[in-house]
Amino acid sequence: MAGKDKAAGAANKGLKVTARPASFRRAGHTFSAEARVIPLSELTEEQVDLIENDPNLVSQRVDIEVPKEEPKSDKK
Repeated sequence: MAGKDKAAGAANKGLKVTARPASFRRAGHTFSAEARVIPLSELTEEQVDLIENDPNLVSQRVDIEVPKEEPKSDKK
């Protein structure tokens, strides 16, 4: 299947997911009543499709802040 292992999106985009039951597993991840944000860069397109189309999960695409890299110091 083409694109199966391809990242589903950029690191600054994410999928916010909440489970309707107390705990629920889908696409290799465990979800609960507490919202969890997963960067799209860490999911395949197939995983996003499974999560977004599962009636036991509530999902929403969100913008996320990517941690900025610390500037390298030239001090020795």
